[in-house]
Amino acid sequence: MWAILRAMNGPWTYLASSPRYTRGHLTLREDAWRLPDGREVVYPVLAVGITVGVLPFLDDQRVLLVRQYRHLQRELSWELPGGGARPGEDPLAAAQRELREEGGYRAERCVLLTRFYPSNAYLDEIAYCYAAWGLTPDPLPADADEFMERRIVALDEALRMALEGEITESVSKVTLLQYAAAHQA
Repeated sequence: MWAILRAMNGPWTYLASSPRYTRGHLTLREDAWRLPDGREVVYPVLAVGITVGVLPFLDDQRVLLVRQYRHLQRELSWELPGGGARPGEDPLAAAQRELREEGGYRAERCVLLTRFYPSNAYLDEIAYCYAAWGLTPDPLPADADEFMERRIVALDEALRMALEGEITESVSKVTLLQYAAAHQA
């Protein structure tokens, strides 16, 4: 048994990465590693990159939600404005751009609430969650496949939606719950 435990203390050694399929901004790749016990394995990775979510406050108690159709779930989804960063784009710049594209506003002030890995086994995605204040109308055109409905709701209503499963998208849910946890004393 001790030999197995000692073997587990060795390093993980990166060997190689090989892209298998690319479409748009997504790439499916295979990463090869040598495990601490000496075995070599290949892990599939969906390369997504940086994702952002923005909790936009219109005032102290009202926030903006967007609803759009999500083809995987085959239904409409309530979410916070957000999306993927462009190659080389700073997460904060991506958050401002997504807020303008999806929400129609620019924020005077954005605060990072947290960052997390939505699925750290098979996605390389890192999600950055922001709260935004001082909104000014300043829309950018939405992406060609985005058809948005916007709704202003009380913060308590948005939190209820996240807790009761009406908001199911992970970045939106984590952003809302992180904000609530940090501001409930």
